[in-house]
Amino acid sequence: MAEESSPFDEVPAYVLYEIARHIPCKVDRVRALVVNCSWRTSLQALPPPPLPPQLPWLLRPSAGGPTFSCLLSGADELSVHRVRVPADLRGARYFGSYDGGWLFLASGQTFGHMLFNIRTEQRLFLPDTVTQPWRSDDFPMIMLAATVSSPPSAKDDLCFGAAIVSDVGQKLAQRCNVFWELGDCRAVSFVPPQDPFNLFFEMEDVIYYQGAFNFLSIWRNVLECRLTLHQGVLQVHQKWRLFLPQEELSLCRNAAARYLVESRGQLLMVIRERPAYNQSREFFIFDMTKTEEAVDEAEYIWRRMPELDGRMLFVGHGCSRSYEVGDFPGFQEGIYFFDDQDSYSVSSIAEDNEYTCFDNGKWSAGPPLMETYCFWPDQVNSNYSSPVWLLPGGEDDANNAQAQVDVHMLRCFHLLLFHGHGLRPDGHVRGLAGGGQGPRTGARLTPVIPVTVKAKAVVAGPGKLFTQNGNLNAAKIHQASASGPGSCFNRKQSE
Repeated sequence: MAEESSPFDEVPAYVLYEIARHIPCKVDRVRALVVNCSWRTSLQALPPPPLPPQLPWLLRPSAGGPTFSCLLSGADELSVHRVRVPADLRGARYFGSYDGGWLFLASGQTFGHMLFNIRTEQRLFLPDTVTQPWRSDDFPMIMLAATVSSPPSAKDDLCFGAAIVSDVGQKLAQRCNVFWELGDCRAVSFVPPQDPFNLFFEMEDVIYYQGAFNFLSIWRNVLECRLTLHQGVLQVHQKWRLFLPQEELSLCRNAAARYLVESRGQLLMVIRERPAYNQSREFFIFDMTKTEEAVDEAEYIWRRMPELDGRMLFVGHGCSRSYEVGDFPGFQEGIYFFDDQDSYSVSSIAEDNEYTCFDNGKWSAGPPLMETYCFWPDQVNSNYSSPVWLLPGGEDDANNAQAQVDVHMLRCFHLLLFHGHGLRPDGHVRGLAGGGQGPRTGARLTPVIPVTVKAKAVVAGPGKLFTQNGNLNAAKIHQASASGPGSCFNRKQSE
């Protein structure tokens, strides 16, 4: 007996293409493919729409393995992406990331350090021990934050790594920095130990900036380390950037964390305050500025920035990134953060295996100051990892600025079903939410994501796809379906 036809089958390919072009998240586009066999056939026959710039996902150490919260998909249960993570890495400690889907992790909490690519499942093993010229033996280390000098998948170029580490056996040991060439089984430390109570050398963050690894110390000085190979031997050329004492920095007495971020060619320092009881926290942003005259070898100052000036900063040790608000219509400037309270706690890593995970969100300078917990769902703690960013990169080299539309995906299915046929009152398609059966194939489907489309790339108006207030023009879609290509969508209107 022939299967009953569905209104899903009648959507023209050019309508599907236009809708796909307005979905900014790559995972959401894949979900659209599995709604219906007809959709999948139509969309796969067309060149994929250019993917707009992407934002970091937040890796959430959920029970049973990591899940990922995506800002482009909204702020509810449908913004959570469940990407496959190998079984032996679902309980790993994640402590950093690099562009292109790379994650720094320790499969055994204090050992088994590696770089893992969430897309390709490629594994690059990192050193578990460090050697120091002034010691006769190697010692096991715990990596706390790390970065690399270039994309790890680029096989033709040298790739160096740098990390902030602690000695496994000395839980009160001072944090220090180590280096390695990708593929080495041991890391090397070139900074000799000082007085254990001398915070001048205590490292707090690391970034690769202008051809060198830059480490931020607790005293807000920067150690610049340039790595070279001489006859196959790793060499480190070090230089301290010393900063003058500043009254503005005395305001940040209750600092919970400090981060280095590169933005518009500048090196920024972000200080995250620990919130006092019943009060909002605050972030302070500074840029590195060279003074005209040095004082006792100090020739730099941290200049306070009064505003973000259109930036979206994602802060995390070793993986902070800056994005431009203009590239993400619908978003506003602010600082996105995650709960890294225990990421540097050696006792939490080596003994307790308990990490707090609830303090994730966005801070806006205002006025008034505003803090939003924008990553769903709420989570109290984890027994294997702190949260961490999963950084985008390499999704589509042909990113098209015309495709940059603020999308949250609710009314697209009103567009597809013309008069709301098949929609539940909550805006979901009947039979699709919650992994239900498909309309024809019987295959189980990924839950449909709600979508809200704000017209920007598509011209709005009485005869256009969108109305002036950004809603979908159902009558025009109905006309397009009946009349074929060109009746609603032509090249001028869709660009």
